[in-house]
Amino acid sequence: MQQSKAALEIGGTFIQVGIGTKTDNKWSLTNKKTFDTRDPEDTLLDLVTYLQQFEFDSIQIASFGPLCLNKDDPQFGSITSTPKLKWQNFPIATRLSQSLKKPFAIDTDVNACAMAEFMLGNHNVRQSLAYITIGTGVGVGIIVNRQCVHGMLHPEGGHILVAKQQEDKDFKGVCAFHGDCLEGLCTNVAIAKRLNCPITELPNISDDHPVWELIGFYLAEACQNILYLLSIEKIVLGGGVMNRKLLYPIIDKHLRRLVNKYVEIPENYIVEPQVEDVGLIGALLLQ
Repeated sequence: MQQSKAALEIGGTFIQVGIGTKTDNKWSLTNKKTFDTRDPEDTLLDLVTYLQQFEFDSIQIASFGPLCLNKDDPQFGSITSTPKLKWQNFPIATRLSQSLKKPFAIDTDVNACAMAEFMLGNHNVRQSLAYITIGTGVGVGIIVNRQCVHGMLHPEGGHILVAKQQEDKDFKGVCAFHGDCLEGLCTNVAIAKRLNCPITELPNISDDHPVWELIGFYLAEACQNILYLLSIEKIVLGGGVMNRKLLYPIIDKHLRRLVNKYVEIPENYIVEPQVEDVGLIGALLLQ
């Protein structure tokens, strides 16, 4: 029997939507569309109006967070303490479900990406994988024992503290909550602020600029913490900042130096994403 689900990847800047169809145990996407993330009510109207024209069985949501993922909590499915003030405590999943009269599944966008890479990415892992996205924010999705990690909340690894480098000591960071946490130091916003340029100018910064070594070091520190705490088998790094491909070998170099052979790190431990439409496909895999 053919399954059909609506998949949504809800980001702080734009939202991707698609209709996923499962045939012979494989998902494919059709009717993909991108919307700007506007005020919650306007955005909800955009999504409902678009999705009403299709037949599907459920709504699968991979969203920016923090999210309430406790099914016993009245706020289940809501975006909670986001810096996007108008979206704080907005019950996105419930509202979509009520409007479209379909059940929903929801998790963070990065947990969904982690699940897609774990199940479909050919990373040769058995039990665990981490997915880190570095763009306008930093998000961390974690798979342990073949499941997305949830607890009091969900992984919020973008806000861990890392040891600032001497050459960066005067930079205050850009995180609205913590200043110079990982997200406050490594996003495209943080990089542009350091360099006193618009984000749109970052692609023109040369590969030999010292800022990339700095960002690579901070991301290596984050990978080290994930490795030590969770014994993760593979770390996948994605997001707009990672379009600067030289960061992969820089991060790998610093990670190995930091670990100093205390743990044997396999080759190709820090890798690029492999799954196309990883957020939407990950959404379709959520239970």
